Amino acid sequence: MGGLIMRRLYYGILISLFALIFVGCGRQVAGDEKIARQYVEEQGYDVDFQLGEVYSYTLDKSKLFGSTESLPFQQAWGVQQAEPDLYFGKKVIIYGFTVSDHPLDEIYHAKTNVYVMLSEGKVIGGYSFPDVEGMAGSYYSVDGKTLEEVTGLSYSEWSEKWGKKYGDS
Repeated sequence: MGGLIMRRLYYGILISLFALIFVGCGRQVAGDEKIARQYVEEQGYDVDFQLGEVYSYTLDKSKLFGSTESLPFQQAWGVQQAEPDLYFGKKVIIYGFTVSDHPLDEIYHAKTNVYVMLSEGKVIGGYSFPDVEGMAGSYYSVDGKTLEEVTGLSYSEWSEKWGKKYGDS
């Protein structure tokens, strides 16, 4: 009788541990990340994997022009509908997602990562990039458009306009 009770206790503890491990591994999505995921899904993409918060920063003019460190910020903000000026002095949080059925998937024969930019709990926009190791290049809009397609300007026209607006002069 004592062995039966001990065995039940042992199996009960074992089942409880597995349940805790299973529940603990299922990362909960809440707050800004949940808002970002909803945005990605509203764009028509299935989320295959959540990359979580990939970066955060407080936006100021120096991030947008004048150094090689500003290039990723220029690229990301260049494919947005929102003007960066509206977010100066505000924290920007970026969440990443690997998605299915993105227009870039066919071009690069790979999955695509979509990055969603939020500030004060609201989506600013985002950008996308093929999930190819070692690949270099510029960001695309969330829907896979180039800077030229988004702005209607050639890169040199856009760069000149951007420099006049965010440069030191």
